[in-house]
This record gives sequence, structure tokens and C-alpha cells, in this order.
Amino acid sequence: MKIATLIAVAGIASIATAQSSLTYTWSVGDTGNNDGIIEPGESAVLTMHGEMAPAGVGFAGSIYDIVGVENWDTGTVASYTNSLKALTDDGALQGNNNITGIESFQLPPLFNPNFDASNPVKLYEIVWTPADYAARTIQVADANHLNNDVYTDTFGSSVAYQGLAGNAVFQVVPTPASVALFGLGGLVTLRRRR
Repeated sequence: MKIATLIAVAGIASIATAQSSLTYTWSVGDTGNNDGIIEPGESAVLTMHGEMAPAGVGFAGSIYDIVGVENWDTGTVASYTNSLKALTDDGALQGNNNITGIESFQLPPLFNPNFDASNPVKLYEIVWTPADYAARTIQVADANHLNNDVYTDTFGSSVAYQGLAGNAVFQVVPTPASVALFGLGGLVTLRRRR
């Protein structure tokens, strides 16, 4: 009877671990009105978070890259920083704006007075400036996660969660005045045809 109970408990624990996930999500803001639409004079502010389900004690660490998916190379990365302040590496900026070898780690609460137990936890921030303000869609994603660890106690025990990568999609738009002129030019062209 005791063996059957132990096997059942072990089975439940393994199912719980298999269903544990660390989902990476992005928020998009900007340096102007913070609406996430990049208008002339503005830069995009991209923030990556990690959401743990179940929460555990808190985020332990991951190693990953940030890679452009669409039009990411039509601007420049003005700054890029880890939000966690212990055992981190901001990564290496590549010529195409990809950032490789990022390490986001934090020591467990017992050894870390600045432990961030937030869920979702803020992991990384990028400021991206477009080369021009021609209308286009930009997409960037986190990729190649080597581990997705979450602490299970304050001493440093951790478990691997299933990592679910995310991405940010945002728009660069021309000035409202130039959009209006473009629309007006279209109306003039239609009138000439009639």
C-alpha cells in the first residue's frame, strides 16, 4: 500500500513538472507618447518578461538570443540591458541588430537581497530607433533558450520549466501630415482620371 502511494505521488509530481511553463512575453512602448506606435522622432522601447506557471519561488535563469524576424535591421539598437542585476550578461550586439549570448540569472533569495520574485518578471529591455519613418511592420523574437529554470526554494533548488518563446510586433508610421498629403495626392489623381 505504501509503495503504491509513493508511486502515485511521484507520478503526480512528474505530471506537475511536465506541465510547468515559462512563457516569454513582450510589451511595446515608445519614447514619445508610449502608445507603441513609432512615430517620427520616437524610438521603440521593448521589454521582455518571463511568466512562470506555476509561479514557484521565482525566476532562476535562462540563456537566449534576441533575433530579428521582420525589418529588425531597418533601424539600430540604441541600448540593450538585462533587468536582473545578478549573474547577468547583456549579450553581444551583432551587425544585423540580433543580440546573442544573453544570460539572465539571479541568485536565490537566501543569497540575494535584491531578488525579484515578480511574476511575470521583467528580464530584458531594448531601445530600437528606426533609420527612417517609412511605414512598416517590425518583428523581433527571443530564441534559442538553453534553459528555463525556476527556483523551488529560497536556498537555490530549481527545476526546468518548458520554455515558450515570444515576440514583439510593432509599427513604424510616417508623420500624420505626410499621410494626409499622400491621401490628398491620391484624391487629386482620381479627379484627374474622371
